[in-house]
Amino acid sequence: MRDFRDAKAMAHTLRTALAATGFNITVSQSLELIAKMFGVADWNTLAAAIRGQPPAPHENASPTRPTGDLTQILFSRGLELALHQALAHASRRAHEHTTLEHLLLALIDEPDAAAAMKACKVDLDALKVRLTSYIDDELAITTTDDPGDSSPTAAFQRVVQRAVIHVTDARHSTLTGADLLLAMFDERESHAVWLLTEQEMTQQAAENFIRHGTVRESFHHARTRPIVVEKVKRRTAARKEGKKPKA
Repeated sequence: MRDFRDAKAMAHTLRTALAATGFNITVSQSLELIAKMFGVADWNTLAAAIRGQPPAPHENASPTRPTGDLTQILFSRGLELALHQALAHASRRAHEHTTLEHLLLALIDEPDAAAAMKACKVDLDALKVRLTSYIDDELAITTTDDPGDSSPTAAFQRVVQRAVIHVTDARHSTLTGADLLLAMFDERESHAVWLLTEQEMTQQAAENFIRHGTVRESFHHARTRPIVVEKVKRRTAARKEGKKPKA
């Protein structure tokens, strides 16, 4: 697992992944894309954060800093590959921007995100078909003559930032695809989120699964029933009583 201090290695992996699909990008382009994934203005800003020093003045860049304590956050290998794949989905289609739809398409193959969606009864095969159809036939996005120049949209960057903040606040050290999936639900105007809710997946169900390994199952009579294993019940009760949870 890697954190933001491995950004150069991540950029190298990104260039390799895109090259394997037939698209070549420069070292500079890959570094800028990785910086945007972390939600910062540019590579100079991220590099300064890596060094632990204030960023040097840049006349074309805003003074954006990494949001959340990135020094304590690791990206799981599955998430790292999914982020690269999302960019590859956009680059392969010569899309100027990488959207949440590209990201969700990549998260279908990310183990943690896939587990959360399956637990929430999402049909992953059907979701992949709907997403691919939307991206290829309906997504209103500018194409580019330089396929390797696709960059994450503002919504994409917000999702990464929001996931980092959530994981930091929860005192966890690893960011996974499931965390990005949860953060995606706040982008309510996104077609990616609409496709998830179409299959009755909710933000609350995703959060319950991430926190407790369980979801709330909906019924036609509009009532819900928590599906909670006994171990989770014991740990919750123990925390309320101030006792050390049993394994």
